[in-house]
Amino acid sequence: MQKIWYGIGLLALMTFWSIPTIIAHVFRPNTDSITKPIAVAKPESAQYPTHDQYEALMLFGRQCAMCHNWDGSGKIGIAPSIGNRDFLALSSDEFIKQTVREGRVGTAMVPRRDLTNAQLDQIIGHLRSLHPKEIKPIAVDPLLSFDGVAEQGGPKYAAYCSSCHGPNGEGYTAGGVGPGIGLPGFLEQVSDDYILQTVKHGRVGTPMRAFIGSQGLANLAEEDVHDIIAFLRQRNPATRAHYEEDMGLALYDRHCAMCHQSEGRGKVGLAPSIGNRDFLALASDQFIRRTVRRGRVGTAMAPRPDLTDRQLEQIITYLRTLPGDAVAAIHVDEDLEYDGDGAHGRAVFATYCSPCHGVNGEGYAAGGSGPAIRMPGFLNVVSDDFIFKTVKYGRTGTPMRSFIGARGLANLAEADVRDVISFLRNR
Repeated sequence: MQKIWYGIGLLALMTFWSIPTIIAHVFRPNTDSITKPIAVAKPESAQYPTHDQYEALMLFGRQCAMCHNWDGSGKIGIAPSIGNRDFLALSSDEFIKQTVREGRVGTAMVPRRDLTNAQLDQIIGHLRSLHPKEIKPIAVDPLLSFDGVAEQGGPKYAAYCSSCHGPNGEGYTAGGVGPGIGLPGFLEQVSDDYILQTVKHGRVGTPMRAFIGSQGLANLAEEDVHDIIAFLRQRNPATRAHYEEDMGLALYDRHCAMCHQSEGRGKVGLAPSIGNRDFLALASDQFIRRTVRRGRVGTAMAPRPDLTDRQLEQIITYLRTLPGDAVAAIHVDEDLEYDGDGAHGRAVFATYCSPCHGVNGEGYAAGGSGPAIRMPGFLNVVSDDFIFKTVKYGRTGTPMRSFIGARGLANLAEADVRDVISFLRNR
């Protein structure tokens, strides 16, 4: 019995020693070096964290430390250093969140959609707190693409990259000491500019040194890196366009389908059809971005500043695939203003528009089957020409038919529509 109690006491002592030791190890000043031995502070000299820091540390420990280590230094051949200064300078909070949520296909990094946004903020805050000095962010264009030559990039990759990242960019799975930069899970999440900036700046304290310029490990030109990126993208079995569509579908289903329904068909009395070929012919990418960002005041369409630029591009890419065949864009003059007769426009609106859009253009809010076209949320986003051409061409497959000319539902003259627009704008 005495031996049992002795064993319990020893275990308790080890436990109380190990937790402060871990805390002292994580919250030590970060030297960003893997070549120097790490001096672990004794418990009595440890700089103990605040309660919030402790909670973030424990969350990181449970969810990330097994692969990336408690201090985010990573493990060569297993997981990269995500506590690295240069990684954190390049990687925005949203980029890290997206990586965690989507995982990295082909690696041990599985999608973690179970983590809440608040938990992800805690983890990211912990990583950024590992550096005593504030890290200056490096600007990365998430949409920038380079026109490199893949055939020239292959030999350059073999000479400068393959020794760490594997002959085909498989990384750890091929026994490389660096991550899989040729795998879909990586290439589908990073922009060309992210790769360029990584090669340009390197990762201090890791085998990934800077490779560009006279002070770089290989004195490469930026054009050389463009070629390497083209080579990596060409080897990616899932083409970028196909991936963007798939990601767009997933994002659309999560953020848009509840109102706009599957495949953007819309629902009468609830939300318009945004997968309609005539809508997509009229609506530029910028128009859709602006609408999503601002929302539609007075409707259920709330502003969505939380969506990243890349997520918006992926949703738009998906929407553009819905009509099937390529849609010929209809030019819309964003600056055109019509000077019509608002009084006459009121009468025309009451006869031809109000049955669907409501007596005062309130749309769904007044029980109409069509959207609100006299609300500020609509009028502040669309131009006069957008409204005019919507009336002129209609929306195939919806109650919104063409109303202009002999083939129109009402044989309206163009002047009649200009008058309606003036009424809507209160001119």
